Amino acid sequence: MTKRRLFTRLGIRLGIRLGIRLGIRLGITGTLLAIAGTLLLAPPAQSVEASLSAVNSSSWQTNASVQALAVAGGKAYAGGRFTSVRPPGAAAGTGEVAQAYLAAFDAGTGALVSSFNPVLNGQVYAVAASADGSRIFVGGDFTTVNGQTRNRIAAFDTATGALVANWKPSVSYRVKTIAVSGTTVYFGGSFGLVNNLTRNRLAAVTTDTGTLLPWAPSVNGDVYAVDAADSVSGASKVYAGGQFSAVNGTDQNTVTSLDPVTGAVLPFPGASAVPLPTGSCTTRVKTIDASGDTVYFGNGGDGGGCFDGTWAVDIATNTLKWKNQCLGATEAVKVVNGWLYKGSHAHDCANQGAGGFPQGFDYRFLLSEKLSDGTLGPWYPNTDADPNSVTNVGPLAFATGGDDLWVGGDFLHVNGAAQQGLTHFTNALPGAAPAKPAKLTPYSVRPGAVQISFPTVVDNDDSTLTYRLLRGFSNTTIATWTVRSTPWDRPWVQYTDTGVTPGEQTNYRVEVTDGSTTIRGNYSDPITVATTASTAYDQIVNADGPQAYWRLGEPVGTATSVDSSGQSNNGPFTGVTLGGAGAIAGNTAMTISTTTGRMVGEKASSMPQQFTVEAWVKQSGTNRGGRIIGFGNSKTASSAINDRMLYMRTNGSIVFGVNDGSQRTLTGLSGKNDGNWHHVVGTYDNGAMKLYVDGMLRGSAQVGPASLYYGWWRVGYDLTNSWPGGGATQTGMGIDEAAVYPYALTPVQVQSHYAAR
Repeated sequence: MTKRRLFTRLGIRLGIRLGIRLGIRLGITGTLLAIAGTLLLAPPAQSVEASLSAVNSSSWQTNASVQALAVAGGKAYAGGRFTSVRPPGAAAGTGEVAQAYLAAFDAGTGALVSSFNPVLNGQVYAVAASADGSRIFVGGDFTTVNGQTRNRIAAFDTATGALVANWKPSVSYRVKTIAVSGTTVYFGGSFGLVNNLTRNRLAAVTTDTGTLLPWAPSVNGDVYAVDAADSVSGASKVYAGGQFSAVNGTDQNTVTSLDPVTGAVLPFPGASAVPLPTGSCTTRVKTIDASGDTVYFGNGGDGGGCFDGTWAVDIATNTLKWKNQCLGATEAVKVVNGWLYKGSHAHDCANQGAGGFPQGFDYRFLLSEKLSDGTLGPWYPNTDADPNSVTNVGPLAFATGGDDLWVGGDFLHVNGAAQQGLTHFTNALPGAAPAKPAKLTPYSVRPGAVQISFPTVVDNDDSTLTYRLLRGFSNTTIATWTVRSTPWDRPWVQYTDTGVTPGEQTNYRVEVTDGSTTIRGNYSDPITVATTASTAYDQIVNADGPQAYWRLGEPVGTATSVDSSGQSNNGPFTGVTLGGAGAIAGNTAMTISTTTGRMVGEKASSMPQQFTVEAWVKQSGTNRGGRIIGFGNSKTASSAINDRMLYMRTNGSIVFGVNDGSQRTLTGLSGKNDGNWHHVVGTYDNGAMKLYVDGMLRGSAQVGPASLYYGWWRVGYDLTNSWPGGGATQTGMGIDEAAVYPYALTPVQVQSHYAAR
């Protein structure tokens, strides 16, 4: 994807399609485009940009965790803790078919293969298929299969479903993981003996008769994952991960690369991706997938901020290609059609530049990553985790038949619908549909012009969508954009329609398409095009497209402030007095009446990198000031993290503060605690900070990216003690007409707002 900095004048025709980063403002006027900023030129919209649909297809369910999966012979084999299975849509306890620990499902329809009904006396942790799909190999805690002795490992014929009679290695304790390469079955776990011969947690047998091979690496802790990098003649390297610190007496931090014949430890510089254990952090490799020339790993850690992410290594050199540091233990990875699919309970993918959502946004149990660099891809289905399960982490196992993905785990729901333990994703079109665009609220405050703003929407398997703005019941297309959006990063689009006549009445709506499915929003209410310029302050503000606008003019006794932007970001008042004289004629204001008085919008946001904060403020008295408006990570209490704010110092100067790793501030002239209303604005556009006071630019600076966290826009109190000149007494501060925009207002817009008082 190409980044370009475009500095354009009016004159670029509509019809070009531009991918827009969060909050970059499109000021398109009629058939002209006026735009300045950093743009991402997105690829054309297409249905299922990821290689899999985010819509799960029909499959049977289990009554407890699925811990292992393999696809072979037209069937998906699932092993785990479950004791019964049931049809899709059936509630727990209804339609149950007894089938303990191992079951097979039709790889196309997801239906139970009832002819495969093995009887095991213990749970299954591992399932793997031979290269030709003729056999599956199963490992776990069981000691009998179909009444025959099978100590923790067994093989089945996929054509007949029969237990392979002459394949019966005897393993002394749990088999946790299996990989098949050519004529060799590699397996790992917690055992110490195989066929009564020493095999410390790793061993290998032949695929045909289960003959124990001399391959015998000695591992000092449990092995959770093993996979082989295949070559023409067999495995070129074997990789193992788990809870160990030494292999063959050599220090190996939770992961090792081994010779596939001798079991010798191979040089593995890429393993430096895994941090060494400390008193507060231990991380372990839990899943491995070798694909092509690269092997992919997933880690799960114990301890706050401990490495939970994914990493990739070049097989030929064993050197690190990339590392993604999302927090939330990774339990499964699998390459399917050019993407790395990841099962985890990710909760912070902004950690150390991981390229996604910040802490607090959500738990995402299913994600995709680019094979080239590990950044998050455009695939956003989700599961949950069963709170009553032993594992309680969500997805635990992946398998593919080549162009699909089977997901097993301890979940109860998939994409918000009941589906326990097992689900299936394919590449079938049309995939997920875009969400429905919001009903537009157009404004006309200048003769012959209508201004329209709207947030983009999310499609769970296509982050690049095309939007068309339609005018009138004739549905005339007047503008087209192609924009990238994600569940945590939804840009806004703005447009000024000058192809209308003063006094004309019309309406608008937006339609969005992913290239396959088109979704239309509702028609706006009719709007009459202005014949004279408006002087109404609230109309001028709303015409510039705020994402939240609190006029703060509610009557005395009102508990909640109403968001006048139409985005429904209402918020409760705490410790304020309403009904005071406001900055704008005809509207009252709120006054901070306690030391922590505030109003907090109920809708949270993720890491805005383009924004404007705006308000009118009145404060009086020596050594009085306080926080006016800003962003913080608490909805109900004082924020441990807060920035993107305007506050007043004790000397009456207005400060605009953004944290880019350090506290960056712009400070205006002192003396604004003079008992008069002052218009204050802070803008930020990908590092460009500006502070305006009473319509005048009072400071600017170029800084780094603003801190990545999930939070709420707050009007009034939040902690400022640690900020330069912060901590002033807040009581008595009047605040009016507070607004937040998803882009940086221009100097002309700021001046027009100030002049409209």
